[in-house]
Amino acid sequence: MQRPKTIIHILSALDGKITGPFMQMPATQAVSEEYARIRAQYQADAWLYGTTTTKEFTSYRTPVLEQQDTVPPADDFVAQRNAALYYVSVDALGEIGWESGTFQKPGRPDAHVIEVLTQQAPAAYRAYLKKRGVSYIMAGRDSLDCELACEKLYKLFGIKTILICGGGTVNWTFLQQGVVDEISLLLAPAADGKAGSVTVFERSPLLLKSTPMQFHLKSINRLKSDGVQLVYSTGSSGNWAPKEGAV
Repeated sequence: MQRPKTIIHILSALDGKITGPFMQMPATQAVSEEYARIRAQYQADAWLYGTTTTKEFTSYRTPVLEQQDTVPPADDFVAQRNAALYYVSVDALGEIGWESGTFQKPGRPDAHVIEVLTQQAPAAYRAYLKKRGVSYIMAGRDSLDCELACEKLYKLFGIKTILICGGGTVNWTFLQQGVVDEISLLLAPAADGKAGSVTVFERSPLLLKSTPMQFHLKSINRLKSDGVQLVYSTGSSGNWAPKEGAV
């Protein structure tokens, strides 16, 4: 299988949470700056996010679908090849309200959007994406097929390195399907004890089988403001070729 090198890059509190009041603490904000610095050092071709995180980034905007006589067939749509950076949105059911094919956020480079859909996404949603110049790939019938998604991202867009940047469900799903090569876990010296916050790894209800995993520690790096980066290998392997000069 030819696929990109895939790295989970995530910032967590000491209690494993990736959202919550701890994010507003000065020490966490300092480690968050380190997170952005290290993310840039990876020189990844794509940053991948789950549905919940992308909804936050797009202000929970919902798509307005139009019923049409003809809709695109259930295949892939490539609106832009060889982009400088891709924003890969895992959106199994087709819920994200994109306005264009370019993701823009202050402090981050512009990125071309690729939606990863399953056959559960409505045909009208594919027409919605195509009209706005948003690329999409089909990866699975009832649930996400991470292997197929990674193969298509490699083949159709030339993506060699992907950073999975959250949240917990997408992290665990890609791990369980054996397509993650490395974990870059940044720990902020903070915690808030809030119940119900999302953690680094969360099992999706659609994931029928879930087994414990263990990892090999590659390095420990001390960061500013008492933060720490732990880098683990997962034992997964793929036919990937990193960019020259990449971490």
